[in-house]
Amino acid sequence: MSEKNFWTLLRNNLPLTMYRVENRVAQGMPDVHYIREGSSGWIELKYIDKWPKKRFVSGLRLNQAMWANKYISKEGKSWILIRVGRDFTVLVNGEFAKDLFDRPSKKHLMEISSWIKQGNLSTEDWESLAKTIAFSH
Repeated sequence: MSEKNFWTLLRNNLPLTMYRVENRVAQGMPDVHYIREGSSGWIELKYIDKWPKKRFVSGLRLNQAMWANKYISKEGKSWILIRVGRDFTVLVNGEFAKDLFDRPSKKHLMEISSWIKQGNLSTEDWESLAKTIAFSH
């Protein structure tokens, strides 16, 4: 799997209206804009092949963490959605983007996560993830 395949998986299963955005001008801007029932925001997608041995390296860049923090400071919604291989999906609120950039321990990653699922996602899991993204803050 790759980040592109992760996007395809989301597009086909996550019940949100989503738009993939390629922006080469605004550094750090997330990959996906979403909307559901009047709630909208941004999702940065990250895919890593396997669990790191020590610290969790998500691939989040500093400018992405700064973008998320600034957007949230203006009361917007920003998320980082990470897929680890085919085994694990984790959603982190953008307010913790700097924590992700700083390579948290697995324990700290679990503490800052808003939604976690090990294994394949069922229809109910996709709906639960969509509700967390759209209606949590």
